[in-house]
Amino acid sequence: MRRLSYIIIFSLAFFPAIGLWGQQRTVDEVKKSIGELSVDLKAFEKAVEKIKPALTNDATRDKAETWWVAMRAQYGLYSKYLVNKELGNKVDVKAMGHALLDGYDCGVQAMKLDTLWSKNKDGSLKLDKKGAPRYKTKFSRDIRNKIYDNLVDYSVAGAELYGVKDYPGAYKAWEIYNTLATSSYARQRHKIEPDTVLGMTRFFQGLAAVQLKKGQDAHRLFSIARNLGYDKKRVYDNDIAVLMGMGDTTSAVQVTREAFRKYGKQDIQYMRILINDCIAKQNFGEATRLLDFAILTDSTNDAYFDLKGNIIELQTGYLDARPFYARAVELNDSSAQAQFDLGRCYYLEALYYMRNNTQKRAAKLLKEVTPTFNKALAHLQKSYALDPRNPDTRNILRDIYYKLGDAENLEKIESVK
Repeated sequence: MRRLSYIIIFSLAFFPAIGLWGQQRTVDEVKKSIGELSVDLKAFEKAVEKIKPALTNDATRDKAETWWVAMRAQYGLYSKYLVNKELGNKVDVKAMGHALLDGYDCGVQAMKLDTLWSKNKDGSLKLDKKGAPRYKTKFSRDIRNKIYDNLVDYSVAGAELYGVKDYPGAYKAWEIYNTLATSSYARQRHKIEPDTVLGMTRFFQGLAAVQLKKGQDAHRLFSIARNLGYDKKRVYDNDIAVLMGMGDTTSAVQVTREAFRKYGKQDIQYMRILINDCIAKQNFGEATRLLDFAILTDSTNDAYFDLKGNIIELQTGYLDARPFYARAVELNDSSAQAQFDLGRCYYLEALYYMRNNTQKRAAKLLKEVTPTFNKALAHLQKSYALDPRNPDTRNILRDIYYKLGDAENLEKIESVK
């Protein structure tokens, strides 16, 4: 009976050990299989799957070698994908990109575990001349070299993963690329990317952050991109849109001011944002100063004159603003906004005359205001043709047609949905 108990106890101790040995054997088998020169894509895929249990098993998950082997399997898989792609074969872009990302993660984990402390005979740590504990590494040099050999690949992978709408993967790939490219080890190897290249990848990473609805992070990345010298118009535009979307108008206006200094002549939208901010703060003096400066630097920009009219209208009324709207139309008669604003002024003038002459007979009053309404129509109809989506234009036209008794045009505009 006692012997049977020994057998049972030995068995309970032995079978877990078999499991531990089994996982180590798996690591060894994978290491051997991926070292063969004839290994193809399918073999690497099998190796990646085979090593996975060892990454979580108690016997092997805390060993640097386990993660080193897993890294080699992932990078090998990525390399085979790359070869197939270069040969013109169709590859799974997402799987290819994640093999690269997983290879990096495995390599980082391996380096964390790859520390062998030097000890004295009594078990205490050996110290160097500076008093720091001595240690050795077995795999770190190979790991670091393999990671940095794939430096540019992370930037490319980011673009390809973004292209297939794998935004988390794209974000991570660009983060790894920038981390590696700006490290001290990269400087030692003299593989330093220009700041503008790093800025460009930060911009793309910001776009991925937008897709992931990480607004604050996107703003941070767009700011980094500009600080690194990648200050294209699209960087400002995306940053402004993100900040506006978050309701951070203060920051949006600050970025807009920067954008206006560089690209103000290319896009009137920057000026509109600055003017709207001034209007919201009732700072008409600043708005006027901004516009006067803009007109001084670009006196043929119709949008500036239209905006100047808006500011004056808010302060002293449409009659004082009308000359600026007229100038805007003179500079660009294809501006739907300028045509609308000028036509609206004539419309308001006609309404004002009607309200202040109610004692006159309807027929006589209509006859007197018809020329003013016709002036309004000339501009409003042009504006409507240029931008039929503006409901304000359609509403004013509807009212004028009704007052003039123009049933035909009224019916046409009423039929528009």
